[in-house]
Amino acid sequence: MNEDIIEKNAKAYDKISDEWQTVRGAMPMNECIIAFCKILPQKARILDAGCGTGKPVDSFLNGEGYQVIGIDVSEKMIEKARALKLKNARFEKCDFLNYEDDTPFDAIIAFDSLWHIDLKNQHKIYKKAASLLKCGGLFIFTHGKTHDEREGEMFGQTFCYAALDAEEIKDNLKKNSFKILTFLENFSEPTTGTRDLLVTAKKL
Repeated sequence: MNEDIIEKNAKAYDKISDEWQTVRGAMPMNECIIAFCKILPQKARILDAGCGTGKPVDSFLNGEGYQVIGIDVSEKMIEKARALKLKNARFEKCDFLNYEDDTPFDAIIAFDSLWHIDLKNQHKIYKKAASLLKCGGLFIFTHGKTHDEREGEMFGQTFCYAALDAEEIKDNLKKNSFKILTFLENFSEPTTGTRDLLVTAKKL
């Protein structure tokens, strides 16, 4: 993955970490993740890719008895997540494509993070996810649905974004032994807002 893009996004998230903590931490738990957790095994081991400051997602998962590993490219975000001192949770500064773990996960949650991976490496997302999951493991993520790479602004900082188109995402999931459970375009609900894609897939 392009280290310059990783570093650029990491520095931007470091700069907005206080605002992010205030805004995201005050949001209600995403209903789609609550529903997703209902199909997970008890005490599931979950990777939260792009965990931010750990709230509300990791706090919720921890409260439900799941073991959580949160990763994020932003050191400031990770510091804030660690400060929560959640039981059975660990937070590491790392980008998704470079993360390794000896123990496979029951689930991966990647909300609003995969679109920060540069375009030339977008296809690697699905192989990496498959390598980190148990057989039967579940993968839920939001994403864009247009083959494109661009910059955008959030809280006054510039971020890099990229995505494949919807059919390319489907093809990459299938090529990496995923069965698509839901593929919701133009997804919208009050606790999550609107996303181009919300996808749930199962590793076969």
